[in-house]
Amino acid sequence: MRVPTGIPGFDELIEGGFIEDDVILIIGGPGAGKSTFGVQYLYEGITRYNDTGVYVTFDESPARIMRNMWRHNWDLERLIKENKLRIVRIDPLKYSRYIKRSMTYEKIDTEEMTLESVLNQIYHNVQQIGAKRLFIDSITTLKMSHDPVNIRFILLEFIKNIENMCCTTLISSENKYVQDTFNVEEYLAEGVISLNTSRIGNEKFRLIEVLKMRGVKHDESIHRYRITDAGLVVDPHGSLLCEKADIFCNTPSKKGEYQ
Repeated sequence: MRVPTGIPGFDELIEGGFIEDDVILIIGGPGAGKSTFGVQYLYEGITRYNDTGVYVTFDESPARIMRNMWRHNWDLERLIKENKLRIVRIDPLKYSRYIKRSMTYEKIDTEEMTLESVLNQIYHNVQQIGAKRLFIDSITTLKMSHDPVNIRFILLEFIKNIENMCCTTLISSENKYVQDTFNVEEYLAEGVISLNTSRIGNEKFRLIEVLKMRGVKHDESIHRYRITDAGLVVDPHGSLLCEKADIFCNTPSKKGEYQ
C-alpha cells in the first residue's frame, strides 16, 4: 500500500507515495520548511484521503502551530474539534536530561518525562482517533546526551517503537553534523528527505532531494521547491544540474517560473 503526501509534485519523485507504516526522516536547516512539509502531509491526509493524524511537537506550542499554519489557510483547530487531528505537546524542559558538571554527569529531573512516557503519550493519542498519519517535530530533544552510544540507543528504541504504531510517520531532524559523529536517525529511518537552500549568484534556491527510500525506485536528482500560500510545491521535472547548466552557459533559464 502507498500513502500519498498530497504535496504537489513530490509524490512523482517516490512512485506515488510512501510505503504504508514506514518511518520517514525529513532533515534540513532552520526555515527550510520541515514543519510545513509535515503539517501539509497531515492536512492533505485528513482533507483528501480521510486519514486521521497526530502531530507531536517538542518545539512549538499547539496555539502557535495553529496560528502559523493559518498562513496556508489550514484550519487545524476545526480538524481538532472534528477529532480528525491531535496536536500533542511534549515539553522538552520536562524530558529528563544530563548536564555535565566538572568531570561527572548529573541527572536533572523537572517533572521527569522518560522515553517510555513519551512513547506512551504518542501511542495513546494515535489509538484514540485511529490515526494513520503521524508527524514528530523534532527529535533533537531526544539527542540531549553527551554519550553518542546513549543517543544511538535512545533513537533506535524510539524509532522501532514508532514503527509498531501502524502509522506512516514523518520525523523531522536538524541536519547538523559534528566532527566524528553522524546522524544515526538517517540510518534507522526507511527514508530520508533533505530540504535545503543554496545560492547561485544572487539567487536563492530551495532544494529538495530524496536521499533514500527503501523499497521505492525514487528520483535521485535535486529539485527545486517553493513555499507558497498553499504550502510546499515541488518541481518534479527540472533538476538543479540542468538549471546550473542553463545559467553558466548563458542560455535562457526558467528562473521566473519557480520564484
